[in-house]
Amino acid sequence: MQDKMNLSDREKLVLYDIIKNFILTANPVGSNFLANNSHLSFSPATIRNIMVELEAKGFIYHPHTSAGRIPTTVGYRIFVNQMMKKARLTTQEKEKIQEAITSISGDYETVFRESTRILALLSQQLSIIISPQLADGEYNRMDINRLGNNRLMLIISIKSGIVKTIILDIKSDIPDKQIHLLQKLLNERLHGLKLKEIRSKFKKIIEDLPEKDSPLMHLFIETADRIFNFSEDNSIFFTGTHNMLRQPEFTNHKELSSVVEILEDKNIIIHLLDQRDFLDDVNIYIGEEIEEEKMKNCSIIAARYKIGEVQGTIGIVGPTRMDYSHLIPLVEFTAFTLSDSI
Repeated sequence: MQDKMNLSDREKLVLYDIIKNFILTANPVGSNFLANNSHLSFSPATIRNIMVELEAKGFIYHPHTSAGRIPTTVGYRIFVNQMMKKARLTTQEKEKIQEAITSISGDYETVFRESTRILALLSQQLSIIISPQLADGEYNRMDINRLGNNRLMLIISIKSGIVKTIILDIKSDIPDKQIHLLQKLLNERLHGLKLKEIRSKFKKIIEDLPEKDSPLMHLFIETADRIFNFSEDNSIFFTGTHNMLRQPEFTNHKELSSVVEILEDKNIIIHLLDQRDFLDDVNIYIGEEIEEEKMKNCSIIAARYKIGEVQGTIGIVGPTRMDYSHLIPLVEFTAFTLSDSI
């Protein structure tokens, strides 16, 4: 298999031109086309022989009986990893991203929606943002306020500045003094701990506190799994479905509907974009690498952004034929701008 992955210089030149021309035209690329429209100094016959070699190694294939070839997932992968040079974003593109994101005043949701809008506009692909994994956030403080006689409102903030509100039912005979003391003790003990650690080990964390046997503390122990559960707070924002309608790969609306159906499932989106290790600043999944049959004709480019100590993911989804050299730096810069502005 390793021998098949080794390409001669001639094979690299031909494969590069096949992929670049297919990205531009969406049409299978033939030997005569390359001989007449590229800088290759090979004859059509020589190019045909090299194409046969590339096809045998799994980098290109015949979509039909046509003489033209198109890249396989393996072909795109070697192109992205070894051949492609990242394009430089224009000053205008950078300014549009910065203006769209940094000019927003409001909550995180507004910033996320504007970020997906500008990324979809500039990439002409479908743009997605997954809000941060708050379970990895560090506890900052909790404010406990009484709502009438039988309810408490807990306002929990993490170091990134994100806040969650929880309502608890209580017995009316719990005095305000005990509530304030509990707030003080918990803020001292929990400060700086990760939310997922607090959620799973709350009883052990507070076992030596003097108030550990109080009715109110017992209530916190019983409901800790709900109070400190931030794992369900991921939100998904995406826009630009209409951009996919313009791609030749998705003229079959049934196929496009299958992709959109996948993307509307929050759990699948989080699995595809957010629950993989980021080996580099950007993760790129091509075709069959996505491990979702309905997205075999798609590629994903995803990057991390940060809000304080928590991370979210921003990315685009489009055809495998997308212009990786331009779109990778576009996603990278949008993620950087989002982190920097927040």
